[in-house]
Amino acid sequence: MPDGTVRIMNRINRLFTATSLSVVLVSVERFSFTTRILLPPSDFLRLHELVQMVAIILVTVVIPALLFREVSGNFSALSARGGATVFLVFIVGVYYYSTGNGVHELASFTFNTYCDTATVTGNLCGGLFIDDFYTGNILFFVGGLLMNVALLVLERRNPHSPVVGGAFVVLLINAVVYAVTVVAYAGFDRVVVGLVYSVVQCVVALAFLLSVRSRYRQFPLITYLAVAYTLGAVASAVVRLL
Repeated sequence: MPDGTVRIMNRINRLFTATSLSVVLVSVERFSFTTRILLPPSDFLRLHELVQMVAIILVTVVIPALLFREVSGNFSALSARGGATVFLVFIVGVYYYSTGNGVHELASFTFNTYCDTATVTGNLCGGLFIDDFYTGNILFFVGGLLMNVALLVLERRNPHSPVVGGAFVVLLINAVVYAVTVVAYAGFDRVVVGLVYSVVQCVVALAFLLSVRSRYRQFPLITYLAVAYTLGAVASAVVRLL
């Protein structure tokens, strides 16, 4: 690959690796000591939810924003026809993603702290259950889908030089790591919202990949998302059927 393309692919792979680290951190933190620490005054929140909202989920927004810059050619693609629309789709996605996470984290804290999570009764706990597992997660996943669609559209319009050798291997490894995370929320969650999202995202990513199948190495983000969500969705469906 030309030097400029190597630098771009290295940056993209670093962002894929950062994504892998961030999603692993999301999972690890959910089982850490932070879930047992209630914050004063009035035990208003656990440290866990605070860390998720203030730091970890923020990282999972910053990384797609940096990917947006890479696949848009340092935002130059936004000047093309439809560029402003793609940008707005991404921003709307960030809004729903962030709002959904906030709803989910707050509802999850209250539901898990003050309700019988095994037998949900009453309007208060029933409403918290819905906000935790449905309202928050649906907004979160809709936002994630919109962000990814914007990225896919941009890269489809702006192919790179073919990715070869070690760079492509790194891409595939990161895709597999992300697929494992997909299984964590789509295969084992209490409700099927995550599974539905992973299947929809899989179909969308595969549609983009099929449109460039003979040149897939020129589209690292499309390839990465297609591999990650295909593996994740299939494995999640198998886990739920077993």
